[in-house]
Amino acid sequence: MSPARKNKRTRERSPINEDARKRARKSSQNVPDSDVIIVDDSDDDDLTAILARIKEQEESERLAKELNEQWNGAGSSAEVGSSNGGRESSTNGHATSDIEDDEAIARRLQKEWDDAERLNGVNGSAEPSTSKLPPVSHVESFTSEDTAPDQRLLQYKEVFTAERPCTKCQKSVRSPRGYVVFKSGDEDIQPTLGLLLHAPCSSCSTNHCRGCFSPQVCSISCRGKTSNSKCTVHLCCARVRAIALFEVLGGFDRQFLGERANSQSRAFDMATKNKGSASNSVGPGGTGYGSEDYGHRGYGSRSGSKKYETRHDKRNKELASHFEEIIIRALRIVTSLLPAPYSDSAEVFDMLPHPSIGSLISLSQIPDLLSQLLRNDSVTDWSNRSTTYYSMLALLRRMADCELTLQVLVEPRWQMSKGQGIENWMWDENDIEWAMTSDRKPDRAPALYEHFKKLRKQSQAFISGASQLMDYDENSEETVMATSLCGDIIAAGDDIERAITVLGGSFSGAEVGASEEPRPAGKGKKRDDNVNLERVYSQACENLAFHHIPLGIPDDTAGWRYPDYNYADLLKSTQNSTRSPKDRLHLVKELAVMATSLPPGIWVRVDEVRNDCIKIMIAGPEGTPYANGLFEFDCFMPINYPQVPPQMHLRTTGKGSVRFNPNLYDSGKVCLSLLGTWSGRPEEQWSPYRSTLLQVLVSIQSMILIDLPYFNEPGYGQANPKSPASIKYNKNIALQTTKWAIIEWLQDSYQDSIWADVIHSHFTIREDLIRKQISNWSKADQAFEHQSLLADFDKGMAFLKQRKTLPGR
Repeated sequence: MSPARKNKRTRERSPINEDARKRARKSSQNVPDSDVIIVDDSDDDDLTAILARIKEQEESERLAKELNEQWNGAGSSAEVGSSNGGRESSTNGHATSDIEDDEAIARRLQKEWDDAERLNGVNGSAEPSTSKLPPVSHVESFTSEDTAPDQRLLQYKEVFTAERPCTKCQKSVRSPRGYVVFKSGDEDIQPTLGLLLHAPCSSCSTNHCRGCFSPQVCSISCRGKTSNSKCTVHLCCARVRAIALFEVLGGFDRQFLGERANSQSRAFDMATKNKGSASNSVGPGGTGYGSEDYGHRGYGSRSGSKKYETRHDKRNKELASHFEEIIIRALRIVTSLLPAPYSDSAEVFDMLPHPSIGSLISLSQIPDLLSQLLRNDSVTDWSNRSTTYYSMLALLRRMADCELTLQVLVEPRWQMSKGQGIENWMWDENDIEWAMTSDRKPDRAPALYEHFKKLRKQSQAFISGASQLMDYDENSEETVMATSLCGDIIAAGDDIERAITVLGGSFSGAEVGASEEPRPAGKGKKRDDNVNLERVYSQACENLAFHHIPLGIPDDTAGWRYPDYNYADLLKSTQNSTRSPKDRLHLVKELAVMATSLPPGIWVRVDEVRNDCIKIMIAGPEGTPYANGLFEFDCFMPINYPQVPPQMHLRTTGKGSVRFNPNLYDSGKVCLSLLGTWSGRPEEQWSPYRSTLLQVLVSIQSMILIDLPYFNEPGYGQANPKSPASIKYNKNIALQTTKWAIIEWLQDSYQDSIWADVIHSHFTIREDLIRKQISNWSKADQAFEHQSLLADFDKGMAFLKQRKTLPGR
């Protein structure tokens, strides 16, 4: 079969071959036990410890008996056990010592050296007939990120599924098949995994390393180092390390996909039970939106049997805790199996790992798990799951140590639309299908490293805010734990960045870790330019979205003064007040979440000394009379926040001359249900510990700075874009936006403001768009022409481009 045809076989199959494949699958369900090894020595974490130990012992005895019958036949005298306690074991009448003497070591090392020369083409000799495995190479032949992981892995399938002649009796020896179970304990090579690293001959009871197929001194039923302290098969060669990684990933995929299906089933059942009982949601018709269910709906929140809901919640917690333990064990074991080239005890396989390991991880469910953990923006959840997050950080650090695994972090991810796990795919029992875009191109997800950068930024924001909490004696354990974890996240980020700097040059693409460019829905250069502009603008907004900076001025008598802040008097009156520990931590967490959650066009600056002193900039959305204007707000977080909403004041008012919206007064007042400055239904009001400042900002951008602001005035009826009064209102707002929210920011007086970097980024990236916008507005309203606003904009832009310093943050 040609390589091209071989690479297509997971996607294209003839009807005849497919029928044969189905028959093979069906017949495999009735394969005798001797052909397929099914290993299951799991314990049930939901039972008591005593029952678990009894079950484990019974299962171990059953497994030993079953394997003895399968591999040695009835009446065989071969010893079956997990360990011989240091004694020699009898195998078909021959004594085999578990201790490797000097001569054996010398022979093994010579064989490894000869094999290495042969496999790397030093002496030009061919592979021995007993092994048809591909040679080990440090550089994977399929390195292009445009090649799907399953296609990259095809060339190595025989490493994991090969059938080879026994080195002693020449009878055929199959690669064992089984399921790794993640038991509790500190062992990296668990019994189910240790068993699968051996390739035993059922005829002569010779045991082999499943990787290089060299004979082992282990008994035929050896289950690795946990049962036989002298077993070193897991350290034999690079291939067996890759096999161990494959088996662990296969076991995890089975658990992960099963838990995902169970979670979806539980969610569906609960949704079905609650159908029709949910309250009506609040749409965009009101100014402000409900916060009752904003990310806080959980099981048991609806009417029904309290006894059932309590039992249901308890069971869900037990299941979640059980699966969390599996995640931790899996992450730890995967980390232990990856190359550790910088370890003090590094082995050959750490320096020259098998080239399949990167594709193995990419094809497994581990990237999906890491993506979920990295995208979690709850500092509270990080703290509650600190063991899981520390395990994740250890894995990320290890992945950054090797070029093969680093590429899994920095390249855009292939999104799987169909698949039942890497183990089923490897044994040709399931196909992999990848998600595609509308134009039939691979739908790529952002690189894991992109998610990690946001997690790191959020950790930096939390530590910046938490530094003030350290001045208080009543620090909670949660604060200390969260601060420590955030510090480790930042440190891990430093390690990964150093690795990218060292190894990044070998990866394809101009920018390591950059997400794939969005593909336009249509065709043509104009569409491409618009897509690229928005991508660049969104990235610039993300980089400048959130920072802790000094907003005040040092004062020898007052400590700090805030002359350009509307709530300076409140800061002064509360400087000796004490916020409750719970509320202080809540505010710090909320600001940390905001650091990575702000939508494009919203920027936040928090004072380094007073976290309750905040400045905000919001850009007017496209398609509105506020488009591309910058609107500045002052925000104060009261001492009893979040029991009460924040206070907001609009500073962009044309020096008190313009009312930009029925809900934005020329005095700076902001009318919004969430702020308690506008009457609304109960579900639209502020809800302590549920409503957030982020909700307030999103409400202002999406529900006040809208396309038809005229109808925000109570009693003006339903929005009508053809209303003459609304059209006239929009023309005036567009004029005032151009004067006070665009051209005003280009003046020299803002060169050294806290918004200098935002001003420069916003206007230089969108210059052509804004110029065209002003031109179109001018054609529709002669007032623009009379005031020469387009000429003022060009003059301001020319000055802006000459600026050399951007104080900003």
